[in-house]
Amino acid sequence: MLALTNAKISDLALLVHPLVQLIVGVVRLSNNIKYFPFHVKLFHLIVQINARTGQFVPAAQYILYPLDSSNLGFFNSKPKPLQDKVIPETLVSLKFAKKHVQTQEARDRVVKEIIEALTLYLAANGNSLAFPELFVPISILLRKFKKLTSNNNYKKSVQAFLDLVTRHETFIAQSRAKIKDKSLSDPAKLFQ
Repeated sequence: MLALTNAKISDLALLVHPLVQLIVGVVRLSNNIKYFPFHVKLFHLIVQINARTGQFVPAAQYILYPLDSSNLGFFNSKPKPLQDKVIPETLVSLKFAKKHVQTQEARDRVVKEIIEALTLYLAANGNSLAFPELFVPISILLRKFKKLTSNNNYKKSVQAFLDLVTRHETFIAQSRAKIKDKSLSDPAKLFQ
């Protein structure tokens, strides 16, 4: 993986696209929340490819699926008590155990990990002129989740994340407005 992302001109750079297709195919196999730790690992690989190669990979939907309206029952139902002391860390587990899925700790971890993963994803694409457009679908889903969830801690953390990214979005939009020559005849002028 590191050899592929560090290869700029060599023949290995041609393997980046098939690797991304493989990762996306594995993520699409199941949208069950119990496999969320595995999806986080795959999402981090996509973000790493995006950041190191400079090739944009539209991958936000693969980390946002737990916040979709079809999974709101997961967040709004009454949580089960945690039977163990802690849930295994996402770094060492590939899925949540059946006894951990409906606990409050698992829900908190899912929301926290989504925000952390989105932060890395948006940071990898933060210097792009298309950042405001990139953030639109993400913000729509996060605002919808914030509106429909009953947990105030989730509302606060999502709102803080939205405020932070909106400030960056405004900065990029202002910088983009300062560009005098917006023609694409010479794309190098856009980055000056």
